[in-house]
Amino acid sequence: MKSIVYADLHTHTTASDGTLSPAEVVRKAKEIGLNTIAITDHDTLSGFDEAFAEAKIQGINVVPGIEISCGWEGRDSSVHVVGLFIDPKSKPLTKMLNEQKKYRFTRALKILQLLENEGINTKKLLDEFNSTPEKVLGRPHIARYLVENDYVKDFQQAFEKYLLRGRPAYVPKQNVLPETGVEMIHKAGGLAIIAHPGLIPDWDNVWNKLKSLPWDGIEVYYSEHKNSEVNKFLAITERFNLVPVGGSDYHGEYGKHSGRLGTAGLTKEQYDVVLKRAAIKELMN
Repeated sequence: MKSIVYADLHTHTTASDGTLSPAEVVRKAKEIGLNTIAITDHDTLSGFDEAFAEAKIQGINVVPGIEISCGWEGRDSSVHVVGLFIDPKSKPLTKMLNEQKKYRFTRALKILQLLENEGINTKKLLDEFNSTPEKVLGRPHIARYLVENDYVKDFQQAFEKYLLRGRPAYVPKQNVLPETGVEMIHKAGGLAIIAHPGLIPDWDNVWNKLKSLPWDGIEVYYSEHKNSEVNKFLAITERFNLVPVGGSDYHGEYGKHSGRLGTAGLTKEQYDVVLKRAAIKELMN
């Protein structure tokens, strides 16, 4: 299958909650005809060495990226910030992620204990993550475990029955403030992009709160955006001098956001605009 886009700038691997390894995602991208992908795993930088090595073999470009889950007190749902063209060795970003990783694992242990209280055996999941300490155990992994072991029928039921606020295994999260996420991405030399705005139910309120931050772009061309949403967010990029970015939010070939690779992203001309913005950012640092 020939890809419909040149660059897919939003993908996930087994380094976070994807179902394919970094090398497998790169090979899949080559197979469908992509020129460039960004690896943007959730809150981790651990997948790049493998992805870069496979990209050399396959002859495609891999952009180092990240997706940081941000929020603030009183808000239940996250606002996701994608960083593109980041330095994977950035000390400030690495320090923040390590602190978040420790907290998220502590939170996950509390969730697993609460599930145990509900009669759910979580030992196999805990053993899996203890054997791969570079991975960050989060609610998507727990939800997938509940589905795969027939405790629930799908992801939605896993969250609605156990993991959302007010349910038996809910544990509040410690938020990275959006301004901190943007700052850490900039300290890592990257572009800070507000991710999939069409999935933010109260977008207008969120944007009014966050529009003064030094954003570089908005993920306009997203796999779940309607044409009207594309036009809406494109107009915002023009008004605020931001670059339109695009990606599929690929998570592998089954489960959440499956089978999307190359279904959303940028043309070569659009990607060149992003490259120009990244070059300007590099000169400014």
